[in-house]
Amino acid sequence: MSEELTILVVPRDRFSSLTKCVSSILKYTEKPFRLVVLDFGYTKKQLREMEAVCGSFPVEVVKMGLTIPMTALKQYLPKVKTKYLAWVDNDTFVTEGWLTAIMDRVEKGARVVLPLTLELEGLGVDPRGIHARNHISHGELRKVEIEGEEYVFDFKPYRRAAQAEIPQDGNLTDFFEFHAIFGETEVWRQLDIPDIVMREHIDLGIQLNKLGIPIWCEPKSVVHFANINDRPSIADLKYFHFRWNKKLVEEAHRVFEERWGYKFMNEQFIKNWAVQRWSFSLFRYCYLPQKPADFCSRVIKKLFCKPIPEKFLQDPLPRSERVLEPLESTAEQPEVSASR
Repeated sequence: MSEELTILVVPRDRFSSLTKCVSSILKYTEKPFRLVVLDFGYTKKQLREMEAVCGSFPVEVVKMGLTIPMTALKQYLPKVKTKYLAWVDNDTFVTEGWLTAIMDRVEKGARVVLPLTLELEGLGVDPRGIHARNHISHGELRKVEIEGEEYVFDFKPYRRAAQAEIPQDGNLTDFFEFHAIFGETEVWRQLDIPDIVMREHIDLGIQLNKLGIPIWCEPKSVVHFANINDRPSIADLKYFHFRWNKKLVEEAHRVFEERWGYKFMNEQFIKNWAVQRWSFSLFRYCYLPQKPADFCSRVIKKLFCKPIPEKFLQDPLPRSERVLEPLESTAEQPEVSASR
C-alpha cells in the first residue's frame, strides 16, 4: 500500500498515554502511512518521549491549543491529503494486523470501518476476570416511548462480551466510537462535524446512514481501549475536567436534540458516569490501586449524583424499535442534513 493513509492520534481523556499509543501504531501498522499527532497541551517531555520512540519515522505534531476532539478534527480535516484517514485516540492501542484486516474489508467495498474495540479493565472491575472485554462491535440506535415522550438509546448487543463470544464475520453497525475508526477522507469531508464532546459518533452515524454509506465492523481488526486504568498526571486531570465538564456534556445533549429531534433516555446516567470517571482518576492519582479506586468512585457517584429517574430504570429494549433503516449497499445519496 502506498502512502494513502493518514493516522491521526488525538487526546481523549488524558495526555500521558501518547507514547504507548504511538508505539503500538509503529509496531503493528503496515507501512507506509503518515502519522499526525494533534497537540491539545502535551508537555515538552511527553513530545520528546514520543518522538524518541518514532526515531527516524516522520511524525507531524500539530498544535491545536486547548480544545475538544471534534473541533480539532474539523479544523485539521481540510489539510489531509491522503485517500484514507484513520482516527486513533491516544488511550487506544492497536494490535498486530489491525490495518491489514481493515484494508481487506475495504477491498470488499467498505468505505468506513470500525475495528473491534476491546476495553481493558480499569474503571469497572469485571467479576469474570476478563482482561479485555468488548467495548463496541455492534450497535443500533433505537427509540422508545416513555410516559408519552419519545427517547432514543444506543444498544450494543455484545457490550462487555468476551472476545470469543463476538461473531467473527464482519457486520454493519448504526454507529462507531472514536476510540479508533477508519474511513475514506472524502467520506469524512461529506459530514457536518458537530462541536460537541459526546453523541458525536451517533450524530455522524445518522449522517452516514442518510448518505447510504454503511459502517462496517471488522472483528479481525482489534484495538485496545485503556479505560483510565493508569495513574494520571496533573495535566491529565485538568484536561479531563475540561473535556467532560457538566456544561459541555449538557450542551452536547442540547445540540443533538436540536439537530435530530431526539432526546437520549440516559442523559443522567452519562452525567453520573462523568463524575465517576473523574473521581476514579483522582483516586488513582492519589496512588489508590485500581479496584479500591473503582469502589470509591462508585460510592462518590451514589452520594453526590442524582439517581436515574424511575421511569428510565425499566429495560426499554423489548418495546423499542430501530431508528435507522439498515443499509445493504454503499449507494450514496447527494446530500445530508442534520434533521430527522
